[in-house]
Amino acid sequence: MERRTAKILRGVAAALVFATAAFHLWWGFRRSVIYLMAADQWLATGMPPDPRPFFFVAFAAVLLAGPYFVTRGVVSLRNAYVAGTVLLCASIAAWVFWHTTGHGAFLVDGFSAPAAGGGGHHSGDTNAVILVLSHYVTEPVESAIKTIELAGVAIFVTLLWKDPAIVPKDRSEGMEAGEVSEN
Repeated sequence: MERRTAKILRGVAAALVFATAAFHLWWGFRRSVIYLMAADQWLATGMPPDPRPFFFVAFAAVLLAGPYFVTRGVVSLRNAYVAGTVLLCASIAAWVFWHTTGHGAFLVDGFSAPAAGGGGHHSGDTNAVILVLSHYVTEPVESAIKTIELAGVAIFVTLLWKDPAIVPKDRSEGMEAGEVSEN
């Protein structure tokens, strides 16, 4: 991979990380503030609030810290690519987990997710893949963010494998020689 291409991909990856962080911060911050203002009420009733706003704010802070630490030389590019891949995959996995477990129904005894279309949102006969795909198709903002995260994962993996700034010299020379001999 050319250095210029790697530099462009790094910029695109950073933009995707910022977009993901911005969404999570936008969605989570105001809800976190509201839940904290009502903490005495939900602590008294014993019913926990939706934990996602707090996780979203923390997740956004970690995502925003990544590029900052890379530009300051605290974190290497290789570690940043690995961390970016892991964090974005974790976000996707958490989204799938949330939807396949009935939107937090596991947090409160006796609670079940609201019905959607009469048959119940998360019934035992609903395939998890179909359930997640239905959320992906019917929730345009969620699908956009998950698509951004998937693109980020693809770019991070590509950079981890091909970025000349982190690929050992002998491996990159071998790849170039292989490319020349194939042509």
